[in-house]
Formats: sequence, structure tokens, C-alpha cells
Amino acid sequence: MSQSRTSEVRDEAVRDRLVEVFRRNKGEATTADLVALTGLPLEKVKAELPAVSDEYGARLRVTESGEILWSFPHGLRSRYRGFGPSLKRFWKTFKKGAIEAGKFLFKAWIVLMLVGYFALFLLLALLAVVASFAAQSAGGRDRDDRGGGLGGIFITGRLLETIINIWFYSELFKDPRQRSWEANLRAQKRRERRPLHHAVFSFVFGESDPNANWDETERRAVVAWLQANKGVMTMPEFRALTGLAPLEAEERITTYLRDYGGEPTVSDNGTILFTFSDLLRRVDRSDGTKGGTIPMRKLRPFSANKGNANLWFGGINLVNLLFGGYFLAGSLSAHPLLDVIYQGRYATRLVTTGGWDAFWLFVHQLLSKVAGIHDPTLLMGLALGAVPTAFAAFFYAIPAIRRGVWKAESERIKVGNLRRVLYRAVLDKPRGFNPNHVEPQVDAAIPADPNAKDRLVVELAAADGGEPASDGSYTWEGIERAQKDVAAARSAVRADAADLGKAVFDSHDSDTGN
Repeated sequence: MSQSRTSEVRDEAVRDRLVEVFRRNKGEATTADLVALTGLPLEKVKAELPAVSDEYGARLRVTESGEILWSFPHGLRSRYRGFGPSLKRFWKTFKKGAIEAGKFLFKAWIVLMLVGYFALFLLLALLAVVASFAAQSAGGRDRDDRGGGLGGIFITGRLLETIINIWFYSELFKDPRQRSWEANLRAQKRRERRPLHHAVFSFVFGESDPNANWDETERRAVVAWLQANKGVMTMPEFRALTGLAPLEAEERITTYLRDYGGEPTVSDNGTILFTFSDLLRRVDRSDGTKGGTIPMRKLRPFSANKGNANLWFGGINLVNLLFGGYFLAGSLSAHPLLDVIYQGRYATRLVTTGGWDAFWLFVHQLLSKVAGIHDPTLLMGLALGAVPTAFAAFFYAIPAIRRGVWKAESERIKVGNLRRVLYRAVLDKPRGFNPNHVEPQVDAAIPADPNAKDRLVVELAAADGGEPASDGSYTWEGIERAQKDVAAARSAVRADAADLGKAVFDSHDSDTGN
């Protein structure tokens, strides 16, 4: 009866009892302590300890007697339950959806602003040139002003006509095969060209994170390593695979123990070994470690636009910035300009006389007479001045700020990748290891900081008792001992531990009565 009631104890209740005992024992206890203080079966305690250690961030220590001491130096604060974690999960889900929707709307908006204002300003400039040309042609008394201000339209028109004629005749007499080849080349470039909204967004906000699924990549690499190495792993090996700093690795390993049925054990020499026997039984026996290569985080490009695309976007934005600043400055000093108009002078006269204010006055009269707006000064100041100026400044500022963030992110990725390379090299040669002999072969593992390698070696030496020598080399007796212990543990795993055996039951046979 007692055994039956015990078997009905829910897993969550078991975890709550274990947490209660840990709190009473100031966050430290061995497995035997927990069994004695809770009255729970040993197997129940062993089964739920990984989940508790993961949720509350346990630290595993080995006592002199060889027992594992489960410790919580930062207190027992759940990482998954309570208002704070629930709010974080909600915010993470909400933020992900909002970001995707915002990206789409933002891409459309910035393209509309960039290209729309550029086209609008060019159209206004073209109308002003046409108005200048028309005014000069109609006003004989102003013929002396033909060469001043905007009146150079005649010369400009002749120049454009010459250019068009040269292009037309060069195309007309071009070899048909040459014309066909150029047409195919242009078509290929159009196919390879990124959509405009993607390209503009890349200029401002960069590319998506190539490591967005890194958690899955890391887990698959760790599981493949375990399956290729008899399901036994040491902490130095785990750090070399994940690239985590020592303290981060201690917290992360508890997640793997919980999710994959792992169990920490202690060797005769006091080395903590993590055993994942349940991962060995599988149908696919192929080696998933890809030749023992270490998974590396990828660097995010600052922008994936090709050629001079970013220069073109920057140039278009510069045009918007100049025009917007011009209209903003003109609107802020509009009163003396408007006095000129209200004194009876005509806009056409103002355009043909040229000057800094002529274009602003022309647009003002255009909106006033054609659009019927009584005084468009405020509208011009906002719609043609403040808004495009602010957008253009934003268009330049975001990539400038992002460059600093991008450099810091790239440096963190490179340091993590270098940690993987160094830790793996230490595993291969824990005695007499010289960090100067380690040269990463990929740019993603070469930080800009020249002292990064030394800092990581010191970090590992502090965590695992590495001893420096006078020649600059290090020796890790603890890692060397751990490598021997894990090799012995793997050799002790039975050869048939991964065998599934014959099927003793087949649901299909049962259903058909065979």
C-alpha cells in the first residue's frame, strides 16, 4: 500500500519537496540527504534532481568522500515559474510576432519614404526648370536674364538632346549579337538583384541573425558527440563543444541532464562524469559529429547588398536630406520671402531671377495657386522640410549606430569560437600546452582583441587549475586526469549497450491476428 501511494506521487510534488529540503539545508545536499529528509524512493530523487537543478541553477561539487554535492550558491529562484519568468515568456512570444510584423511594415515604409521623397523632389525641381524656361521664352523684356539663375535650361536641353542622339545612333548601328548579349546580361542582373525593400532594409538594419537556430545546432552537436563517445562526457568536453565560459557551462549542463535523462557520477579519482545512457539505443548508427568538427557560430554580415547598392541608397538619401533641409530652412525664414509675394511680384519673375529663395518661392506659389492652399508655409515646413530631414538623418544614424553594435556582436562571436578552438586544443594536449601554437583557421574565430587568447587561457586555468610554466606553456593535471577517467568509463560501457535487440511485439501483427 505504501509503495502504491509512493508511486502515485506526482513529479511536480517531488520537485517541490526537494526544493523545500534544499531551502532548509541552505541550498546544499547530497542525494542521500534528500532521500533521508523526504522519505522518497532513491530512483524518484535521482529522476527529478536534474529538473530541479536546471530550474534553479544548481552547481555540482564533489566532496572528499566522492559524493556529489548539489549546491545553489545564488539561492533557489525558479527560472521558469512565477510572475517574472511568465512575463519574460509572454514578452518573448509577443516580441517575436511584433518584430516580424513590424519588419514588413517598416520595410514598406522606408522604401516609400526614401524613393517617394526622392521622386517628389526631382519632380518639383523639373517643374521649376520648365517654369523657368517657359517664363524666359514668353518674356522678351527679360531676355537679358536668359543666362542667369535657372535660365540655363536652353543649354541643358541642347546637351540632353546631344546625349540622346549619341545613345540612339550607337544602339541603332550596334551588332545584333552584341545587343542580344547585353540584353541577356541585363536580364540576369535583374534576376540576381534583391527586391528593393529587402535591399533598403539591409542598408539600414542589416541582415537576419544566421545563428537564430543556434540552440538546436548546439544540442544536435552535443547529442552526436555523446552518441559517438559511449554516452559519457566531461565538463571540459562540454565546454569545448558549446564554447561557454566555465560558469555558464555549469548552468547549461543541468538543462541537458534534465532533457536527455543524463546522470552525474563520480569516478574513483573524483572526476564528475555525465552519463547519458538513453541516447545510445538508436537505429541510425552513423557518426553525426561530422568528422569531429566543432560547431562554430557564424558572423552576421553588416549588409548583404552587392556592388554599389549601398552607395546608391546613401546618395538618394543625401538628395532627400539636402532638399528637406532647404525647405525647412526656407520655411523657418518665410516671412520676409512672403512679403515679396504679397507686394505684387509674380512667381515666374522670382524663378527667372534665380537666387537661393527662388525654388522655395516657386513651390510655395505652386501649392498656393494650383492646389488652392491659402498659405502652404507650414505644410512645406513639415511635409517637405522637417519630415524628410528627420527621416534622412535617421536613415544615416541607424547604420552608424548599428555598426558599433555589429562590431561588438561580431567580437563576442569570435571570442566564443576561439574558446571552442582553445578548449579543444587543451583537451588534445593538457600537459605542456602552449597557446601561441594555436592558430584558428577561420576568420570567425580570430577576435580583434590581440589579448583575447591569453584571457581565455587564464580563464580556463582559473576554472580547472591550470599551472603556467616559465616558457609560457600550461599544464592542466585535472583535465589530463579527467581524460583518462572518461576513457576508462567509455571502455567499461558494454559493446551491446546500443543494441536494440529483436522486436518482441508488433502492433500490426496483433491487429491482424497473425
